[in-house]
Amino acid sequence: MTAGAPLPLSGQNLTAHTFLPASRQTIALEHTLRRTWIPVARNWRMTPRGVRMLQRVTEPGRRVPVLRGSVVEHARVAGVPAEWVRGPRALSAAAHAPDQAVVLYLHGGGYVFGSPRTHRNLVSRISHVTGLPVLSLDYRLPPVAILPAPIEDALAAYRHLLDEGHAPQRIVVAGDSAGGHLALTLVLHAVEAGLPAPAALVLLSPWTDLTMSGASMVSNAARDPFIQPIALHRAARVALGGADPADWRSSPLFAPEDLFRRVPPALLQVGSTEVLHDDATRTAQRIADAGVRTELQVYERQPHVVPLWNGTPEARTALREIGRFVAEALAPDDAPSPPSEQDAATAAARETTTA
Repeated sequence: MTAGAPLPLSGQNLTAHTFLPASRQTIALEHTLRRTWIPVARNWRMTPRGVRMLQRVTEPGRRVPVLRGSVVEHARVAGVPAEWVRGPRALSAAAHAPDQAVVLYLHGGGYVFGSPRTHRNLVSRISHVTGLPVLSLDYRLPPVAILPAPIEDALAAYRHLLDEGHAPQRIVVAGDSAGGHLALTLVLHAVEAGLPAPAALVLLSPWTDLTMSGASMVSNAARDPFIQPIALHRAARVALGGADPADWRSSPLFAPEDLFRRVPPALLQVGSTEVLHDDATRTAQRIADAGVRTELQVYERQPHVVPLWNGTPEARTALREIGRFVAEALAPDDAPSPPSEQDAATAAARETTTA
């Protein structure tokens, strides 16, 4: 997989590339998802009963697959359940130091399902390529709570890390899909409250516009093999509970310029045929326009959350790029070395154990 021509976006602070062509593994995956997953996503009703059932069927069993050699430690952070996940490259004495560089990870799931357990496999691989321990947060979801409760939980976890001695320049905030929304919203709320920004943001197929106004919601509706716009509309209705989706606290894409100027360098990854393609590209443009160094990577025909799909060359490339970006964003004394090609291949391999 190679980086193609720069994308037609503007700004001296924005580096944007496509990665192509789509691999045969991705094309096969796309066909499988279209046949098996799309009918489920299109027809699932987000009633209270439907949300509870979705959470039950998506939550893994007692043992969860993780990258071989990973260690999981359960925790509570500012009263919120969480878990520390350490991939093989993060299992060092330094990785347990109280002021060690860390990743705060916020899982996806449309604000209606998901947990650290559903994302433990992905998080273990991100820990491996970054060489950092990852704190994966179990923020509140319906029917217990709706927005802004997840934002409050994420902000509390970030404050906890600062209070525990983690310098902001040693914290990376990352998330996928709704977790990408939460990661960006957390940082915007943190700087608005006068807290220091973290060292970097990693946003994987972020859902940043709950008004669903991006053109790709229509242009990619029949091309996206994983997410249907109707499913996003239903999830947004549940998550917002009547709040205005155009308010920036609901849709961080619309946050004020002065807040965007204070966010850290950001990496965004998205698939070319995702309905969330324009959420990623518009968010990247807004961050870059505010004068912040931004990288946007678009992967040809890759389904939602590129590094999620183990066994594809795209996942290997995306994981390597995450590790490279994090190493560059952290100060040299804080950053593990960037992942090698072998590290990235290990992270993207199908081989797993359970934890």
